[in-house]
Amino acid sequence: MRRNQALVKQRAGRTTLGPALAYDSPDLAEQIAHLGFDWVWLDWQHGQFTEATLNNALARFLMLDSAPIVRVKSHEPGTINRVLDMGAMGVMVPMVQNAAQAAEIVRATYYPPEGMRSAGGVRLELIGGTFEEYAARANDEIMLVVMVETEEAIANVREIMRVPGVDVVLIGPFDLLTDVRAKGGDKARHEQLVLEVAAASKETGTPAGYVCETREMAERRIGQGFRFINYGLDHFVLLGGMREIRELAREWTGG
Repeated sequence: MRRNQALVKQRAGRTTLGPALAYDSPDLAEQIAHLGFDWVWLDWQHGQFTEATLNNALARFLMLDSAPIVRVKSHEPGTINRVLDMGAMGVMVPMVQNAAQAAEIVRATYYPPEGMRSAGGVRLELIGGTFEEYAARANDEIMLVVMVETEEAIANVREIMRVPGVDVVLIGPFDLLTDVRAKGGDKARHEQLVLEVAAASKETGTPAGYVCETREMAERRIGQGFRFINYGLDHFVLLGGMREIRELAREWTGG
């Protein structure tokens, strides 16, 4: 059975880091997979992947240590089951509000007795050697990341973190800021909630994660105790690099 090295590292109390991919390019996913990140986040919620391109992208990770984690569109059990059957080594679930929702997501993610995941998938024996071995060991190798993205969710974050089977609780900072502002709050309130999640992580032992736009933000969040760090989105990295080339072109050509 393939070991999820990112999960091994996470369970040992270390920090893991990976980029996110929004463009539905299996070839790009393959190139990023070979760079050796702990994990790579394939975004099926806000990204451009179709089921076909996601399935193709996941195949590019089969012989590599970098773990593919798919952010699904919702809590729907069939979708969670489907991406795991495609070969995802982790699933990321958005907009988790409370422990009851987290427990239902656990049931969809893991085989019995921990959950109710249905058995099947033609790719799984490529991960497990045989399907029987995969089914026997998959519960120990799948990383479950749940996202907290509202004030309500963070009010319940300790209970969410204590749900057996939840490996990481990840803040969705953009949705959280939207929710805070809708309630009359500001960036200071947002930061207060972020630090509340960091404190809850220290109390419960469940790693907390953050989506970081800059190197400075990533370093700050690591210093605050966040141990699952997303830094680098293909869309922003590509545009940032092209903007630098554009400015050089204007310098070299006079406009």
